[in-house]
Amino acid sequence: MKKNLLFVFADQWRAGAMGASMEDPVLTPNMDAFCQEATYCDHAFSTFPVCSPHRASLLTGRYPLSLGMFTNCKNGLSMRLGDDEISIGQVLKHAGYQTAYIGKWHLDEPEQNHCKEPVSGARDWDAYTPPGVRRHGFDYWYSYGTYDMHLTPHYWQDTPEMIRPGKWSVEHETDKAMEYLSQAAKKDMPFALYLAWNPPHSPYDQVPEKYLKLYPDVKLKDNVNLEHIHHHTWEAVNYTQEELKLATRQYYAAVSGLDDQFGRLIHFLKEHGLYEDTVIVLSSDHGDMMGSHGLMGKHVWYEESIRIPFVVRVPGNDKRICRTCIGSQDMMPTVLGLLDVEIPDRVEGEDCSRFLVTADEEPGRVSFLCACPGRDIFLREFEKWGKDPRTFGWRGVRTQDYTYIMELGYDVTPKPARYLYCNQTDPLQKHPADLTKEPENTLARELEIQVINWMDRQKDGFAANWRNVLSAADSC
Repeated sequence: MKKNLLFVFADQWRAGAMGASMEDPVLTPNMDAFCQEATYCDHAFSTFPVCSPHRASLLTGRYPLSLGMFTNCKNGLSMRLGDDEISIGQVLKHAGYQTAYIGKWHLDEPEQNHCKEPVSGARDWDAYTPPGVRRHGFDYWYSYGTYDMHLTPHYWQDTPEMIRPGKWSVEHETDKAMEYLSQAAKKDMPFALYLAWNPPHSPYDQVPEKYLKLYPDVKLKDNVNLEHIHHHTWEAVNYTQEELKLATRQYYAAVSGLDDQFGRLIHFLKEHGLYEDTVIVLSSDHGDMMGSHGLMGKHVWYEESIRIPFVVRVPGNDKRICRTCIGSQDMMPTVLGLLDVEIPDRVEGEDCSRFLVTADEEPGRVSFLCACPGRDIFLREFEKWGKDPRTFGWRGVRTQDYTYIMELGYDVTPKPARYLYCNQTDPLQKHPADLTKEPENTLARELEIQVINWMDRQKDGFAANWRNVLSAADSC
């Protein structure tokens, strides 16, 4: 019989915020113990570090821009995971799996785009996704679009009637996951459950007090800049040192809460004899800057934003560390590879399962990165000037040791810039390389060729815009 799948992922949880990473001083004893029995992938990256683009890529194995996902599914924008896209839910259902999705979805268009007062009660970016093609193969459904009141969450199942459990979202969703697993285990079919927790996504204060008490004080990272803190959408954010410390304590507290609930899941699987029959993945959709480089949130190329947990337990596998670069689009085919299920032809990512279960690595493998302007004020400005926001923002690549970025900026006037970081010698990325010197300039040019070739393969308009901007600059 095929192995079961439990894929657990949080929102805005950076790779460093887990004890096993030996980076942030966060308490995660259950996750740390799990890492001792699983494969810890220390080079896993969010290809497009924003919720909807990563989630779309995670489930389909395709690049976010190939899916038309250049920002979040939100008000005023007709964007959702296309009905014709094939998700892992559909693939596993076709392969004989019971399929389930619990928690945050954020891949459907907000209902208020079409109705001022939806029957479901969904408001702002939120949406009730009815049974059918827009659930992309997940039969059991206990979900919502996006709603960040973690202490007072709501959900929908198969009708527009809103469910309000009155419990911290992570704990309630874990309750529902165990309830589902109890029933699924009784059937003569493997199960595949995706459990999508929203915390530690902001607002950071939406966390039970018992977890906050674990952190009476914290030390901020050495690359935190308190003088000019901005949100990832470039809005100024005013934090005093004490306020940022409180937000950091709350962020760590939420992660410790995740750890508590993850421990409940592992205990449940072991207690019910499912642990050795289940591939378990622990991950997230992107990270959070938490003041590093003067930024809050995600959407940028720094490690705190792009590097995410990706810990995979395959029963019987004794490999503990995988250092191969793995991106969002690689996760769907990799999971299918681990489950021995055929991968759809249109998948653009790579099945990296062989790197997780053998001693061999592919140090030359890279993860490409991208982001586009997505904030409403930016989109209105691009529309006003008849320009495509998808051809702006930044593109780049993360190798085993380096991050290389090409930036055109977030407004209609391109501001070309290049950045190269050696993450081995400068892990906090405080000192970008001087590209007027060698061998740094040569390395940057070689990496740029890789990025441009990748953009050309997926018909990304940023490549042509980059060439045009540089050509115009050279002619001046």
